[in-house]
Amino acid sequence: MDVAGDAQTVAAALNHSAFNIANALGAWAGGIAIAMGMGLRSTGWVGAMLACGGIVVLGISVLVENRSRNLGGAQPA
Repeated sequence: MDVAGDAQTVAAALNHSAFNIANALGAWAGGIAIAMGMGLRSTGWVGAMLACGGIVVLGISVLVENRSRNLGGAQPA
């Protein structure tokens, strides 16, 4: 929200949209697992894999943010 400037309502709407998309993708992936005959218990594993994927995306995001701060914000001594 800090970097959104005058478009904070758009940033908030995009945040909610991302949550809705994630909910839909999780339900879709769970449905695919059930349809493939893996049973209802497979949805837990699908959820765990999606969570691990989110952690990977978070890690990449943190690395990119740190790299951009070090390249652009560091002042030579």
